[in-house]
Amino acid sequence: PLSWTPARRCSPSPPPRTRAFGRSSRTRCVRMNSSIARARWRDDARRRDEALDAYVARVVEARAPRASDVGAMIVASARAGIERGRARRGEAVSREARMAAAKARGDAATAFNAAISAYNRMGMSESCVALMEMMRDALDVAPDVVTYALCASVLTREGRLRDAEATLERASEALRRGTRPNRKQKKRAKNDDEWSMVVLRDSDGIAAVVKPAGVLTHPVEGGGSELTLMDAALSRFDGQLSDLNGLDKRGIVSRLDKPTSGVVLLAKNNASHAELLTQFYQRCVVKQYCALLDGTLPASGSESTPLDGRSATSEYEVMETFIGPSWSYSLVRVEPKSGRKHQIRRHMALLGAPLVGDPLYRTARTKQINPNPPECVLKALSVGKPGTIFWLHASAVEYSGMPNGERIVVSAPLPSAFETLLASLRAGARDE
Repeated sequence: PLSWTPARRCSPSPPPRTRAFGRSSRTRCVRMNSSIARARWRDDARRRDEALDAYVARVVEARAPRASDVGAMIVASARAGIERGRARRGEAVSREARMAAAKARGDAATAFNAAISAYNRMGMSESCVALMEMMRDALDVAPDVVTYALCASVLTREGRLRDAEATLERASEALRRGTRPNRKQKKRAKNDDEWSMVVLRDSDGIAAVVKPAGVLTHPVEGGGSELTLMDAALSRFDGQLSDLNGLDKRGIVSRLDKPTSGVVLLAKNNASHAELLTQFYQRCVVKQYCALLDGTLPASGSESTPLDGRSATSEYEVMETFIGPSWSYSLVRVEPKSGRKHQIRRHMALLGAPLVGDPLYRTARTKQINPNPPECVLKALSVGKPGTIFWLHASAVEYSGMPNGERIVVSAPLPSAFETLLASLRAGARDE
């Protein structure tokens, strides 16, 4: 266990547990590192690059195999691992065998989703539905929200609306996770009246709205009683939001961090939710962000450092630079090509220009940038606790509308506080 590192989390077996002898700090550290490593190993089945989807699509389009043959290959590769986790008469199943079986199920679900997505791209609904049935019947692997969305979206595009509706009903019943039927009515927070929901577009079951900075996208465990974007949307649209992702995430297809502002797409029914989720899974949604960074960068560039063991790419363009006597800031436009957790924050920090106010991903070197910030920055950051205020705004989203697939671009202007800070930096830079 002492030599085992998270870099080996793709190994066929998980790291063994560490026995704790005494309560020394070294023992506690080893136990903690081992627990983190095991948690990362358990999540490895879900840590798959979306390039798999594109690769399977190319193979399927080139060779056009039958869905039954594709499913049979996936079943054959996963069955051995799953069988390890099944108890035999008079024998106990080891923890390692159970975890190996869980990993095999996760790998099989990922492969099935990639194959279903490939047939979805080609408009072959029968193959999509056949693969979904096979993953459940042959391996006892439960379809997830992506599986149902891929099948329902292709059925809708082919005009099989009754079959699509039946698939979404099955999904809604099977995916009731996170539902709290006795959830108490949220109390109104102190700042509930300080913002009202701005609707940028509301058409064909998809609403594009603006999330203010400092507002949660949806309720979270331990999140208190503060108003969330989902709560405001339920009130604004009279409860007409999809429940495909659970009642605590009504209408939510993708989310923004609490300090991030900007455009969020909401699904008003399960059919539009399935279509949007399919577009996100197949990377057909284009997103642009504006970010204020500490320091300066070249005029344009990209960062492709993998994050959490998965490929990730962010392209940026410097829109404006602010240079003062002892400080420098950059306003950049960023287009993430993937959707990793905190991707922009982490990639900008790796480039040596972290987000203003974001302490999470700074190194010893980047902590020394702008040691004496101007008064306008100090005042802007003093509004909240450290780490709760940074300047990242989802400025535009491009997606395919329903039902004709027309490309739609929705944009949101910078918040007034963001604009005020930029104006102060411009004034400070001119004075120098």
